[in-house]
Amino acid sequence: MFDAQRCQGCAQCIDVCPTEAITRDASGQMGYAVQKCNVCGLCVEICPHKARKLVGYKMTVEEVMAEVEREMPFFRRSGGGVTLGGGEPLFQPDFAYALLRACREQNIHTAIETCGHTKWETLKDLAGVTDLFLYDLKHMDPSKHRLLTGTDNGLVLNNLRRLSALHSDIIVRYPLVPHCNDSETDIRALIQFVNEIGSINTIEVLPYHRLGESKYSMLGRPYPLEGLETSPRDRIDSVIDTIRSSGLECELTH
Repeated sequence: MFDAQRCQGCAQCIDVCPTEAITRDASGQMGYAVQKCNVCGLCVEICPHKARKLVGYKMTVEEVMAEVEREMPFFRRSGGGVTLGGGEPLFQPDFAYALLRACREQNIHTAIETCGHTKWETLKDLAGVTDLFLYDLKHMDPSKHRLLTGTDNGLVLNNLRRLSALHSDIIVRYPLVPHCNDSETDIRALIQFVNEIGSINTIEVLPYHRLGESKYSMLGRPYPLEGLETSPRDRIDSVIDTIRSSGLECELTH
């Protein structure tokens, strides 16, 4: 990631880049050809102003567990545990299973945040080592789901039906995005589906925010929702009231 506001134009990153992925034009503007980058990290190490940073590292289960075990006194006091978030943790199902199983062996509470778009066999296996599923539902209409995410919601909904018959602790999470999935029709469809399942009692509403804009900029990517504001608080409250009036529990999550 490149933070242009920190950059002082010293060009040391250009000097050490072995693939010539970093450039500077005649006006002094820095450029970055992501397809050339081999993620060696030399530009991060050399930058005196911390304008460049690596945001991901490869780790083994044992290395992650060493970090987890340092937090165990806090888990005991708080009643907390380990949550695999994302991105999408089920994109690495074998690692997720091995890590959660290791946590279970230490009697650490486990949770997964997932969009549910994976093979049923993956969810079925993980259900045996996961205490809590935080399951995203983004839209109930398959065509609108495809427009917003690139795929329809058939697999997501079917997986949730099957998971709910197998696992007793699931919370549905609903990212509330203005003009995308926040109409009264959208909310009523969500409520109807969750009530039809019958065994899920809680929906958490996550209002859209713009904290990701700066990350897109530092990655050199266009932000698809540029200019979109979060929902007004009265609209958020109205959605929560509608869900609660249906008999479901509803919480606001940031």
